[in-house]
Amino acid sequence: MIYTLPPLPYASDALEPRISKETIEYHYGKHLQTYIDNLNNLIAGTPYEEMQIETLIMTTSGPIFNNAAQVWNHVFYFNSLSPVQVSMPLELKDYLIRDFGSVENFKEMFKKAAAGVFGSGWAWLAQDAEGKLVIIQESNAGNPMRNGFKPLLTIDVWEHAYYIDYRNRRAEYIDRCWELINWDKVVKRMHSDLPSAVTDVETVMVTETSRDGLTEAIAEAIIEDEKDMRKYVCVTCGWVYDPVEGDPENGVPPGTPFSELPEDWTCPACGVGKEYFEPEK
Repeated sequence: MIYTLPPLPYASDALEPRISKETIEYHYGKHLQTYIDNLNNLIAGTPYEEMQIETLIMTTSGPIFNNAAQVWNHVFYFNSLSPVQVSMPLELKDYLIRDFGSVENFKEMFKKAAAGVFGSGWAWLAQDAEGKLVIIQESNAGNPMRNGFKPLLTIDVWEHAYYIDYRNRRAEYIDRCWELINWDKVVKRMHSDLPSAVTDVETVMVTETSRDGLTEAIAEAIIEDEKDMRKYVCVTCGWVYDPVEGDPENGVPPGTPFSELPEDWTCPACGVGKEYFEPEK
C-alpha cells in the first residue's frame, strides 16, 4: 500500500490570522508530505508495507516509527482544528472538572505542558483505560498510544508549526491555536474505540497500488524524493545534515531536503558552505 496526503477539512487560508496560509502550505503541504514520502520509501518491499499505520507506530522503532508517528500525529493535529470557533460541549466540561478540578485548570495545565516540551514534540490530551483524562508531553514523534492511552487532542510544538507566524513565541502560538480547537471532535474521539477512532478520515489516505503500477512520472518523482532526502556529510569536519531533522537552530525546519537549503547556509560545526558537502554513502 502507498500512503498519500489526505485532504484538509478546511481551506489553506481558513485558519488565518491565527495560523497563516503560508504556514499551512509549508507545515501541511511540505513537512507532512515529506514524512509520508519517507514512510513510503522506508516500507516499500518490506513486510511493513502491508501494515496499518497504527500497527507501525505500536510495533516499530527508528526511522519507520519516527515517520509513521509523525504522519499520524500531524493528520490528527490538523483534524483537531476548526476555522469556525467550536464551544466546548457540557459533557467534556464535566469530565475536565472531574479530572482537573475545573476547565480553567485544565486549560492552564495543558498550555503549560505544551509550552514546556523541551525541544520539539507534542502536548496531548488523552484518555486512559478507565476513562480518566490526562495531559501527556511527548518528544519528537512520541504518541500516547504507545503507552496504552487514547489520544483525544494534540498541539504540535515543533518549531515548524509556528515559526513562520510567531518566530520563537511558542506561548503565543499555543494561545492562538487554543482558539481553533474543535471540541466536538474531542468528544467524538472519547466515544470511539481504538483503532477506529483514528483510522477513518483522520489518518492518511491509502492506495493499494503497487510501485510497479505507478505511472512513469510518479515513479520518477518518488526516486527524486529519495535523492532529496539523503543525508549529506561535511567533507571538512564530518558533520552530517539529516533532512528529517533539519537545522532548526539556524532557521532550517525539519523535513528540508539538502537541495532546498538556503544558498548562504553553512555547516553548523565548522562554517563551510554547501559545496563542501557530499551525499552520505
